Amino acid sequence: MWPWLAVGIASGALLGALGTWLALRGSIAIYRALLEAAPVAYVLLDSQNRLIAASSLAGRYLELPAIGLPVVELDATLMDLVLQARRGMTVQQRNVGLKTVRGDWMVGALAVPLPGLRVGLYLDDQSAVAQLLQQRDRWVGDAAHELKTPLTSIRLVAEMVLPRVGPDQQRWLERLLGEVQRLNLLVQDLLEFSRWQAGRTQLNFKEGVDLVQLVEQTWATLEPLAERRQVRIEIDSPASVNVCADEERLYRALLNLLDNAVRYSPKGEAFWVRMRSQPDWVTIEIIDGGPGFPRQDLDRVFERFYRADPARARQTGGTGLGLAIVRQIVEAHQGIVKADNHPETGGAWLSVRLPVRPVPTATVR
Repeated sequence: MWPWLAVGIASGALLGALGTWLALRGSIAIYRALLEAAPVAYVLLDSQNRLIAASSLAGRYLELPAIGLPVVELDATLMDLVLQARRGMTVQQRNVGLKTVRGDWMVGALAVPLPGLRVGLYLDDQSAVAQLLQQRDRWVGDAAHELKTPLTSIRLVAEMVLPRVGPDQQRWLERLLGEVQRLNLLVQDLLEFSRWQAGRTQLNFKEGVDLVQLVEQTWATLEPLAERRQVRIEIDSPASVNVCADEERLYRALLNLLDNAVRYSPKGEAFWVRMRSQPDWVTIEIIDGGPGFPRQDLDRVFERFYRADPARARQTGGTGLGLAIVRQIVEAHQGIVKADNHPETGGAWLSVRLPVRPVPTATVR
């Protein structure tokens, strides 16, 4: 009797394990079906970058080998994303432009580290979104270009009429001229930003651009505005800080940075410009004592039309594009720009890090 009882128990255990295995297999099949039907492509790689699994949608973007073989033709940017996720054991995300035999794709790539040094790679087609953004940028650039002529005409007519009317009418015309000037600045910023977005801006690199001298030239331009606002500048730097750069574009970036400090510094106070030079990098910091940036919005400071306080921004006369243009110019020089609130003043703390000798490119994007 005991042998048959043991056989029965073993059979029951085997049947239970078989049921569990079948249930697990059914769950895996369901998850695979869900992943296959999802509008997001996925690729699963092992610790040696061999292909474990992939959705059929991934084949639209990537040249993939058979299951179990190493992925050797994966886009370099995607491979870098996979390696970063595996090394840091943190999720990595980036927009990547892919060139394949089937055409060009813009995808949002997400690399997720998994146990056993495996990495799951998810790809979301962003081509339609990128196309819409390009169309929007073209429309904005075209609209700004069309606004230049009528605004110039309005300004010329107002300036011609201004000395021919009485004091009461002059007050209104001066207000009109101020608004026209504000619109002109917005149009210029829109055109500048559109050129950067379209990749039509060329950088002319020049050796020996002195950032100290460039800051002083920028301040000379802004000094009349600063005097009206009773704002001073304090410069802390070596006698000279030289880099290889596009002097005109760098001047524009500094103009926007210092203009931001002048407009948001409290009346009667100073803001600081600090420059430091290292063998390969230079750092420029602009620190003011104004209201600073809302902590939750620090990641959005360099977005176009970003306004921490729209009501205050209208009073100061900014266009909302200044810092977005700064980022374009700094990144075109292979530099980095960051925004924070200074721990001592509580005001805005904008830091620009530039290579002393970037790799020149004729056209930047």
